[in-house]
Order: sequence, then structure tokens, then C-alpha cells
Amino acid sequence: MILNRTAFTWCFVLAIMTIATTLAHMRIEKTMPEAGAVLSESPHHIQVWYTQAPDPAISKLTLESKNGVVVLGDTTVQADKSLVALLPSSLPTGTYTVKWRAAGDDGHAQRGDFSFTIQTAER
Repeated sequence: MILNRTAFTWCFVLAIMTIATTLAHMRIEKTMPEAGAVLSESPHHIQVWYTQAPDPAISKLTLESKNGVVVLGDTTVQADKSLVALLPSSLPTGTYTVKWRAAGDDGHAQRGDFSFTIQTAER
């Protein structure tokens, strides 16, 4: 019985450590445009909010379309734990992929992406 209790205790400790490690990494809270959004007009900027303040030395946003990379304005870190990049002009209709790279308090760099579509309103 003591062996079972010891094994259970170690399993419990490992589970708690795994959860704590997972929660320590930054995660995305929301994006603008939202992932999978279908827009009737071009957004003015791209913004990604995180659970921790992004490190400005590592963090970056890029935007791609079927025609290649779309040039964005500088990526800046905002006080609300977000990254923002302005669009220098309106985007034409099509599907776009935002790629992000960020690191939070633990310094662990993470990457991800999401897409949105701009389509003209049907008349």
C-alpha cells in the first residue's frame, strides 16, 4: 500500500509540474482580425494579444498572401501585451496569413500563424 501511495504522490507531483510549465509559456489571447475571419474591407492593422508582454527584441509579425510577403509597418509592443503592425495600404481581396514570433517572461520563443480573408461584398 505504501508503494502505491508513493507512486501516486510522484505522479501527482509530475502532473503539477507539467501544468505549471505549460502555464508559464505565453499564449495568444485574441487576434485582430480574428483567425478565420471573412472581412468585407481591409483592416488598418494586424494585432495579436498575448498572456504575457512580448519581448520587443524577438517578437515580430509578418503577413503573406498568394502573391508573397506583404510589407507591414514596424511591429511594436503595446502596453496591453499585444503586438501591432500597421498596414501601409489597403489589401486587395484574397486570403492572408499572419505569422507571428514572440517570447514572453520565460524567454522561450514561440511561433504560430492564423489566416483571414478579404472578399468584396456581393451586390
